[in-house]
Amino acid sequence: MMKKRFQILAMEDAWDGFLKLKKFRLQHECHADGWCDEILRERVEGKHAVSVLLYDPTEDTVVLIEQFRIGALGHADDPWLLETVGGYMEEGEDAEAVARRETREETGCELLDLEFIGSFFTTPGWCGERISLYCGRVDSTRADGVHGLDHEGEDILVQVMSREQAQSELFRRANSTSIVVGLQWLVGHWEELRERWG
Repeated sequence: MMKKRFQILAMEDAWDGFLKLKKFRLQHECHADGWCDEILRERVEGKHAVSVLLYDPTEDTVVLIEQFRIGALGHADDPWLLETVGGYMEEGEDAEAVARRETREETGCELLDLEFIGSFFTTPGWCGERISLYCGRVDSTRADGVHGLDHEGEDILVQVMSREQAQSELFRRANSTSIVVGLQWLVGHWEELRERWG
């Protein structure tokens, strides 16, 4: 299949706060040949994020975090969601270094092994954020407490649960992109991980 072409006719900054918003005027080739009409689009300029599903193969447990999420407010019964560990990559930072830093900051655990799952866009219809998702081996017997950085307003509760219990929370309290993808990936890979890591 031939790669389709596009052309950006105009681009401007629309907002430059915690979130950065750009406006685009562009055209792209149509599936049925030729060029489509000009379109206007706004895009939140998301950073590249790193997310880690923490798994203890010895205990067959998952270490998750629970924190308040503004996006869930008014859209879920409870805006405190279960999530994987995660954070944004800074300029020149390595994804695995982010995985190790965020695991330490958000759970107090140290990563013992790291398995790359994949990279994906979160909401490509309006946001440029991408996530690199990993599964990380930890000792879940050392995971507990409340963590996070005060200057970032983080109040993160560590939750340790069996693999089955975590999977039963899918699409309930475990209802954001990284944890859904991560837990579904774990369904097909936990036995292999226990053999390799256990």
